[in-house]
Amino acid sequence: MADRLGFEHPGPVILEEPLEDGESLRHLLTRLSARFSHFSENLFDPATQSLSSEVSLVLNNHVDLPRGMDTKLKDGDRVLFLPILAGG
Repeated sequence: MADRLGFEHPGPVILEEPLEDGESLRHLLTRLSARFSHFSENLFDPATQSLSSEVSLVLNNHVDLPRGMDTKLKDGDRVLFLPILAGG
């Protein structure tokens, strides 16, 4: 996935991002899209405010987020993007 995001090395990419007070998941993903062009091409479309159908988002080991993109983040939260793999 790292290569699809424009990073030179394969494997996981770990970013530590400062959060604004009461920042939502939507706002964080929009910020990351502005910083990394490959992010918006492969993970999150800021125009439609939606995740790619090729990725799952996990927040603190939870995939079911009742507030969805409006989930408020706090210091220490961990957001993980997992590629959806298919094949036969």
